[in-house]
Amino acid sequence: MEIYVIGYGGWISNPHLGYTSLYVKTDVGILIDAGECTYAKMAACGLPWPDAVFISHRHGDHILGLPTFMLMARRLGKRLRVVANRDAAEAARALALASGIENALQHVEFVEARGVLKIGDTQLAFAPTSHPVETLAVRIEHGGRCVVYSSDTAPSEGVVELARGCDLLIHEVSGNPGQEEEAHRVGHSTTADAVELARRAGVKMLMPIHFYLEPPVVPPGVTVVIPAPCGRFTI
Repeated sequence: MEIYVIGYGGWISNPHLGYTSLYVKTDVGILIDAGECTYAKMAACGLPWPDAVFISHRHGDHILGLPTFMLMARRLGKRLRVVANRDAAEAARALALASGIENALQHVEFVEARGVLKIGDTQLAFAPTSHPVETLAVRIEHGGRCVVYSSDTAPSEGVVELARGCDLLIHEVSGNPGQEEEAHRVGHSTTADAVELARRAGVKMLMPIHFYLEPPVVPPGVTVVIPAPCGRFTI
């Protein structure tokens, strides 16, 4: 299993970080979240057309790049499989209408993210997170390996259980230690939260992601994987 980092910033962060987006390559290619310019950044990283795009929730830094994928699906004669909860799927359809590309929707297949979903030999499972809008974390398993992406969330028991025993937890870190009250109030976590959740879940490694304007300060306690643009990590 290979994990490629396309972007790792929040909605308001250093533009060089890009919006949080990942590409997981197993026997299939799964794109996780699609903020602005994700298609261009994915192509710049040399990554192929995904077999599925998982949209964790309808906030703009996770979904506003989806119309470009819809248009490219039409141009390339491909299907765009979008895995999302109903709230995010409705937002994706509305986004196509608002941007004037409703005719591209015929190339889009919406799959509801619930229960356990198999794409090829890869298994996806989901858990709700603690965020102001309906948001899902995702667990991807293949060949005895496992990665969990928290998406946006305050500390969540559901994410801990979803990540139990996984190789890698990719967890949002919108704040630093000491900023817990502010972060939790708006449905986000700090680096200290992520380390504690990774420790409790028993994961082997933690990748902090979704940085804002302040650089992350990660306390000790877990092996940390540092994201970088087009960075590749194999588990």
